[in-house]
Amino acid sequence: MTAVVAIQGGHVVEHIIQLVQVLVLGVPEDNALGLLGYVLQFNGTEEWLHLGYNTLYLIALYALILPLWRITPAVLSRWAFGFYVGASVWVETWHMVEHGVIISHVIANHGCPCPGIGDAALNISDTILHFFYNAIAYAGIVYAYILVLRDRGYLFHPPPPLQAPNDSPAASER
Repeated sequence: MTAVVAIQGGHVVEHIIQLVQVLVLGVPEDNALGLLGYVLQFNGTEEWLHLGYNTLYLIALYALILPLWRITPAVLSRWAFGFYVGASVWVETWHMVEHGVIISHVIANHGCPCPGIGDAALNISDTILHFFYNAIAYAGIVYAYILVLRDRGYLFHPPPPLQAPNDSPAASER
């Protein structure tokens, strides 16, 4: 689970970089490829990178369903488990449908333009829409991860009581 959270965190950072490229730096959306998109392209687009990455992420999310269900409700409340399934698994499943449509356009056009369903239907920027897909899918797994870490004692330790350097237990406490 740690690896999935860390790697998807990197992917979310890539989408934040794309947002900065488009909204702050004025890079045209078709040229705003994050960092890895400039290095890993096929057919003149980074969409194959997204398809491969999101396929592996979705497999990891499905693989975590049973282990997370087994610790429900002891570690994850039913609400937290439902949030994981809805925010992470369901949204990422829809995200993969989007990438399937995008790749079909890449193949048909020998590259982009390659709109997905959501950006065409909502008349919204692909960069913005996919940032939100990734942020929502990440929120579900991060919340579950925090609850698992807290249960294992890795988070939210109470601080030890403060003692002055010369304080020692009273003789009656020895």
